[in-house]
Amino acid sequence: MSKRILVVDDEKNIRLTIQLSLQSMDLTVDQAISGEEALERLVMYPYDLVLLDLKLPGMSGLDVMEKLAELGINARVVIISAHGTIDLAVKALKAKALDFIEKPFSPEEIRKIVAKYA
Repeated sequence: MSKRILVVDDEKNIRLTIQLSLQSMDLTVDQAISGEEALERLVMYPYDLVLLDLKLPGMSGLDVMEKLAELGINARVVIISAHGTIDLAVKALKAKALDFIEKPFSPEEIRKIVAKYA
């Protein structure tokens, strides 16, 4: 059975790049464009891994992680961000993110991180 990945990013190009990067792997890749949409999907489906942008319209990636914890949803999350600072990376890891990857990233980097955590 293929693993299920959720890509959460408000930038269409990032979502498509990640989806295309993962095509060669045996995965089902779903997309969400906001934190609210991501939460809806995470409540409905079990995902093996969530690639979550920190900067989203409305609810931030850290807000999503906080809400998941409140709901008792133990999602495996890797943060992706173009606004990578040490402070944000530390906050994400304290919120139980598995890893933090900075944009721009290569298809190889995405495949490697998904293979490691999914």
